[in-house]
Amino acid sequence: MRNRPIVQAAVLWTAGYVWAEYAGVSWLGWRTGGIALLVWALVGMFKPPGSRYVSMALLFLLAACYYQGHDARNTSGIAYREAHGREVSVEGAIVSSVEVDGDRAAFTVRADHVTFGSGTTGASDATDATDATDARDARDANKLLRRPELLQVSVRLLERQDQDVAEGWGRGDRIRFAGTLKLPEPARNFGGFDYRRYLYWHHIHATVSVKGLGSVAATRSSDHSKWSPLTVMRWNDEARAFLGDRFDGLFDSVQAGYMKSLVLGITEDFDPDRYQQFSRLGLTHVLAISGLHVAVFVAGCMGLLRLLGLTREKMLVVTMALVPLYAALAGGSPSVVRAGLMAMIALYAARRGLLKDGLHLLSAVALLMLAWEPYYLFNVSFQLSFLVTAGLIVGVPRFSRLLPIRTPWLNSAISVTTVAQLISFPISIYYFNSLSLLSWLANMLLVPFISFVTLPLGSVALLVSLIWLPAGRGAAWLAEASNHVTFWLVDQGAAYRVTQTIWPTPPLLWIGAYFVALALIYKAFERAREGRGAWPLTAVLCGTLALLAYAYEPAAFKPASSQPGSVSFLDVGQGDAILIRTPQGRTMLIDGGGTLSFRKPGEEWKERSDPYEVGAKLLVPLLKKRGIHELDYVVVSHQDADHIGGLLAVLEQMPVKRLLFNDTWKGNESSRQLFETALEHGVELLGAGAGDQLGLDGATGLTVLAPPDAGAAGLSLVQEQNGASLVLLMEMFDTRFLFTGDIGAEQEMELMVLRESNASAHAASAAPAVVPPIDVLKIAHHGSKTSTSSDWLSYWRPIDAVISVGATNSYGHPNPQVLKRIQASGARLHRTDREGELVYRVSRRGVEFTSKLQE
Repeated sequence: MRNRPIVQAAVLWTAGYVWAEYAGVSWLGWRTGGIALLVWALVGMFKPPGSRYVSMALLFLLAACYYQGHDARNTSGIAYREAHGREVSVEGAIVSSVEVDGDRAAFTVRADHVTFGSGTTGASDATDATDATDARDARDANKLLRRPELLQVSVRLLERQDQDVAEGWGRGDRIRFAGTLKLPEPARNFGGFDYRRYLYWHHIHATVSVKGLGSVAATRSSDHSKWSPLTVMRWNDEARAFLGDRFDGLFDSVQAGYMKSLVLGITEDFDPDRYQQFSRLGLTHVLAISGLHVAVFVAGCMGLLRLLGLTREKMLVVTMALVPLYAALAGGSPSVVRAGLMAMIALYAARRGLLKDGLHLLSAVALLMLAWEPYYLFNVSFQLSFLVTAGLIVGVPRFSRLLPIRTPWLNSAISVTTVAQLISFPISIYYFNSLSLLSWLANMLLVPFISFVTLPLGSVALLVSLIWLPAGRGAAWLAEASNHVTFWLVDQGAAYRVTQTIWPTPPLLWIGAYFVALALIYKAFERAREGRGAWPLTAVLCGTLALLAYAYEPAAFKPASSQPGSVSFLDVGQGDAILIRTPQGRTMLIDGGGTLSFRKPGEEWKERSDPYEVGAKLLVPLLKKRGIHELDYVVVSHQDADHIGGLLAVLEQMPVKRLLFNDTWKGNESSRQLFETALEHGVELLGAGAGDQLGLDGATGLTVLAPPDAGAAGLSLVQEQNGASLVLLMEMFDTRFLFTGDIGAEQEMELMVLRESNASAHAASAAPAVVPPIDVLKIAHHGSKTSTSSDWLSYWRPIDAVISVGATNSYGHPNPQVLKRIQASGARLHRTDREGELVYRVSRRGVEFTSKLQE
């Protein structure tokens, strides 16, 4: 490290950023940074004893101050608390590409005017000069914005022709619109995606939702022919769209989406199911333009220029000039920017015979990118790109020396694949929480094939098609053949669910320990090869295995007696999803939410390429982040869409042992898909009725209170499912939970009468039995007025009442009268729409409550 000052500087600079982000030190900033810079300069001039270590500390401090100063400037010019949820009128310029997907157009605007009220837009704005002046005066009097502000805008398209209008918008266009301004949503579940933080790292602090194009007026920038940053980026967007259309003409829809992602980094059209297959095998990195793609591009350019007879110096200069063009056409992600900068510096260095240390080169690029945008550090693409590249530079030569394989190409392939897998592993499980045991083999076989066969063939087909389309289709035929091979192999590998492992999100300290363990393993291997004893290697390997075991199942390293159980009411919007973990590690999921979609005939154009689905987008990632390797039970309280919609993805992507349901069938397509998927994956189906009991573990038992046991009648068709909901009474230690599905007041009364009659029949006298209070009552049907009668609340006397309800539901849930009845009962009320995920941790000592948004 002493001989690599740029590497040392990059490490210290990065560490300073991390400390500034997580330490929360108030005195960091530009002023402190200026003092640190001055002291650093003085130390460099006078070189007192220990100056090297003082300089390192000052560089670390300077980085922290730089980050904190940058972060302090990332503030909004809008008083959001005042404006949240209100109608605003916005004027500004589009500064991103416009993504039109189904009935939505999304883009980023740099707003220079934001005012309360809908204002006037569209054709009605073309009034006389006096009206325009009056409107401008009114706007300025009601102005919200103190300085230009980035806003994330989503326009809901109401007509099919609106897509064509929106597709005509682009960067640099002036736009005026009226919509609802909102604060971005934070994570509403523990470990969930934080959209607010994501936008914050893109310097965006608010979103605006617009309904229809009636309140939108866009004007093509008058200087579209002039050179300006936005104009150049718009030309790049148009070039990418043109090339993407070429791929659409060369390949069928599935293959075109794949080739656009592979060659141009356009991922929007890649089939989501196909992407999921790649993801299961850890192959999605080949779809993100990165160093390998840039290397293939550079090699192709050099080969072509050599055929044209250019000298080596000219080849290097021309290729260096073409790399930024490719990086722009490939989308300009952090990984491609990193690879492009490294390629340009390396080409320049090759021409001048300078800077042959790859790690120095990588560190210089990291410093440049982090100085330009400190928030790059928290981008997963940036992290994986730099870590894997550094790992390859440092690790491949060392690992290849340890391999007893002398065939150069095989030694190199195994070394590159193994080192890349080892370095990317902790980052992958931190963000994506899964690893396929076939990932190494898939990367070993498919990455070279895709990179050196499919990618060049697709690129050649695209280039040739620009000259003569029929010739391009001939080259595309070869690319299609290679794609069929790739897709078949991916399908075969992804089909083995037993090879898919799920890992909880590890702590950052564990990631650091993992990389230390890798270094120690290498040192121990070297020692063993030199004949200095194998016991250090054995000790390090055992320690590393223990480290991996801890990451896979942290609970196994804690005393069983100290493990609490938990009941989590997940915030899945308008629906139910309740995750139960017992003290002895058994898992149960009651319902899975569901995304409600209403489409009339002729509205197929509104469908999005990858629509939001609560199971795949929210529920499965949450289960994986929490290290749920297998669900012992999935309970379907009833078969309405807002309770089973998300379970299809759970059954497809998570190991599930048993599915418990109300012994009925709704008779619709979604129910059929649910049960067929369960049977396809070997899930045991268990019909349940009143009186059934289930022992989850020694501390947890479950009793079914409703619906009535069908007995020998078997499965019955029940289209109206609310009244047939499973009602479950769970006892965990001495804490009682009542889960009620969507039953109504009629079923509540029937259940109370039945329990009273059963209690009287078993009692010595006819006196009514006293029902002990329920600790937590799940309010039925999301607080609908048809449920939760006063008698029901008096009967159970809940200490806590929980309503699982969507924050923006259109049903008016929860009903005000229900809320009054709950208040009158004396129960503490908790709601997912206001508090996000609600968690009860249960132990022998009692129950503790916490919520995501009010923790």
